[in-house]
Amino acid sequence: MERWICAFCGPTGEKRTKEHLWPASLHRRVVALLDGGEQKFWLARLDRALPNEPTIRDVCAICNNGELSKLDSYICEAFDRYFSIIRERGEQVTLDYDYHLLKRWLLKMSYNSARISGSDVPVFQPLIPYILGQNTSGGRTVRLFLDMTYPSNMPAEERQAGLPAIVRPEINRVGFLGYNAPTGSKVLRAVHLRSFSFLLAFLPSAANATSVQAFVAEFLSCRPSARELRASISRVTLSCNGIDCWESIKSGMAHRIDFKRA
Repeated sequence: MERWICAFCGPTGEKRTKEHLWPASLHRRVVALLDGGEQKFWLARLDRALPNEPTIRDVCAICNNGELSKLDSYICEAFDRYFSIIRERGEQVTLDYDYHLLKRWLLKMSYNSARISGSDVPVFQPLIPYILGQNTSGGRTVRLFLDMTYPSNMPAEERQAGLPAIVRPEINRVGFLGYNAPTGSKVLRAVHLRSFSFLLAFLPSAANATSVQAFVAEFLSCRPSARELRASISRVTLSCNGIDCWESIKSGMAHRIDFKRA
């Protein structure tokens, strides 16, 4: 069999499989909750919404049906327990989580998005052993935060025919989130599971503990409703008061990382 390059394990002679941006098992859950509504997929590379989910055919059967499938199973269980419910503004929410399974899945999703959009793929390549569960130290350069997205009013001047006045976080999204910090504008990777917005900050491998803690403090000062998730803690409680849903959607469309210019 002809050898080719798997996005996760490298040169292989295994069968190619089609990798969906979102796991099919998770996508089915979202579609069922939309009650007949249609989920479109915004693709920044094309600057438009697609009716069908983007896919990429660069993952071997062993990776796709092995470790990556285990991550998908974990997140589907968490979705049924926590993420399927749209939270109202001000609601107190408690999440129990497995830090490494959650972060590995979020990185896998972000890596899928990067390959499909052709943006920051090199950022993820040193993290592949961690995503595949081969170590727990490889993800230390990535800090994980959780904020909550609440339903919001769409401004009248931005409202289009057929769109609701109140925008609710009904769909799952993956992309970027921009925020203004005292040291300048910053962009983080974001994975939105309906009301739950997971934010991934990629720090330089040479960053020392002091600079990392300074970044964490700065970020949390800019987003006081967010919480940092850590391996030493398996439960977090926060208020659904962090991210305006409509502003989040617009931010995700406007921000992206061009690695060649970074």
